[in-house]
Amino acid sequence: MSETTKTVKGKNRETTLLIVVALIGLTGLGILQFAKKGNAHSDQKSLLQAEGQQNKVDAQASAPIQQIPGELLRTSEYPEAGRPFKFYMSRSSQGPQYALDFGDGGPRKVFKNGFVTHIFNKSGPCVVTLFATYEGQQVELDTLRKIVARAKVDAPVGPVIDY
Repeated sequence: MSETTKTVKGKNRETTLLIVVALIGLTGLGILQFAKKGNAHSDQKSLLQAEGQQNKVDAQASAPIQQIPGELLRTSEYPEAGRPFKFYMSRSSQGPQYALDFGDGGPRKVFKNGFVTHIFNKSGPCVVTLFATYEGQQVELDTLRKIVARAKVDAPVGPVIDY
């Protein structure tokens, strides 16, 4: 056998292997496509996004509610029991209604003019949770842990006597 014949046989073998691998890959893709079409369960998010694309709805309006921005501003200030404290948002958008749950059993308060004012009755740790409501759906966006300081007592020490 000559050198040329060995080279041609080697190339033919490589070509045959490439064709076999390509056929196996195409067969696998075909099986995946048929399995996908046969699956009756579909993701609701995919359906909502597909409907939004078909109806040419604004992309922001058809996006899932989890995409709504919302973050509480972190500050080094601590609320004091019995005194008003303002909470601010660092990120928000038009459309959803933002509200805070203070974890003290009271009702949620809605953001107005970019802030919410709340008076804590007791000192100690608290967990403030930011919620957004949009088109009847509600999602939790952010949680902030604060320690409510005790109320400061301004008690006079005694009368000032000047000698």
